[in-house]
Amino acid sequence: MEVLITTSFSILILNTNTYKLTHLHRGDGLYYGIARNEVNTYVAARKRMVSSNIPLKDEQGEIIVFDHNFKLKKRIQAPFPLRDLHQITWYDGKLWMTCPYDNMVAIWNGVDWQQWFPLSVATDDAHDAHHYNSFMIEEDIIWLLAHNHGPSELIAFSIHDKSLLQKVTLGTQAHNIWREKGQLYTCSSGNGQILGDMGFSLKLGGFPRGYACDGKCRYVGMSELAERKVRDLTTGKILIFDLEWNLIKTILLYNEGLVLDILSL
Repeated sequence: MEVLITTSFSILILNTNTYKLTHLHRGDGLYYGIARNEVNTYVAARKRMVSSNIPLKDEQGEIIVFDHNFKLKKRIQAPFPLRDLHQITWYDGKLWMTCPYDNMVAIWNGVDWQQWFPLSVATDDAHDAHHYNSFMIEEDIIWLLAHNHGPSELIAFSIHDKSLLQKVTLGTQAHNIWREKGQLYTCSSGNGQILGDMGFSLKLGGFPRGYACDGKCRYVGMSELAERKVRDLTTGKILIFDLEWNLIKTILLYNEGLVLDILSL
């Protein structure tokens, strides 16, 4: 079994049997969201580090496409800037991409592009108002996580007409959404916890972000708490738990900076 991990500097493959790490790609970080379909693996590349002197407004992110043997196939760029790319997901023949700087979700069907502004349209003085950073899609509902730079919300929309269905307040500066046995979960990054909307709470410390489960183990990304200008110089971790949230193993990612996303293969 393998999991893909994105960091400030790299796309990594972790063999979950041997715990060996392999570098798949470097040079286009920050790397963030990971998605897969029947043919390809997609990784968001922001091509600008947290510590970069390039203003965020000038960022031009792209999607790097690999086949399932991890051979680079192509790069995808939108006709509009993909700024501050975060989590991405593949659903119903489309690639969905969170772009928090513009309060936007970009949608690509392989040919055409759409821009969806869930609750507002970005203006020059209102960029990153909600910090939409994560998805979960179940049946006809798309859940979008609004980090909100503070108390966070998990917001449900109709996948068809994008109408607002529900809001669940959960976590602080949160990332990632998943559901188990009816309970919604998130990484409450701002206070170092995993939280569920039915009362689950696990204190981890640090800055948890990035979650995957392969049916046997859980994988949580952990970044160091640091000033923004030195975040790219830190050492992240992958915490591996069993299904009962007992810690099994800690994998150190030396000099990889931030841990950004995890996807089980």
